[in-house]
Amino acid sequence: MPNYCTFETTICGDAENLQSLKERLGESGILGVEEYDNLFDEPARKYFEWGSKWMQFYIEYSEGEDSMYISGETAWNPISGLWQRISEKYDVSVSTTYAEPIVGFAGKDEWKSGEKTFGEEMTYIEHLYHNDYEYFWDSLAKNCAGTELGEAISALGRAYEKMSDSERRKVAEIHQAENE
Repeated sequence: MPNYCTFETTICGDAENLQSLKERLGESGILGVEEYDNLFDEPARKYFEWGSKWMQFYIEYSEGEDSMYISGETAWNPISGLWQRISEKYDVSVSTTYAEPIVGFAGKDEWKSGEKTFGEEMTYIEHLYHNDYEYFWDSLAKNCAGTELGEAISALGRAYEKMSDSERRKVAEIHQAENE
């Protein structure tokens, strides 16, 4: 059973190109690696790296709009190779965030006309701190239980470095409450 990597992707560009992409994505909401080439007029190079062997997704798009939102999940990894190729072949901008809580990684990538313009990787806990602040604090208690304070702080990584003094005190308070 794979670890699931969730994603949220926004694709912006010419409405005609987006409509074509939506039609090729189909209505099923599931694509396997053997179906990825169906999104393009020519097959990918044999060594092309899609990122994951399948994706399950949901599309929000209305005909004539210049942006499309796709969210879903993949097996193990983000489908960065697929987003890069969509950006190139449909001449669109793609911005995606992804998170995999079991292995503990997350990130954000952006492409414009096939060229990567931004990429950032982080730990899953850092992702929560920046993108789901309330859940970050809710999950912190579970992460603090049965650990030393130094271990809990180390697990927070760069998120702890960016915290205010009051947030750092809150970490210590949560840790103490979970280990009394």
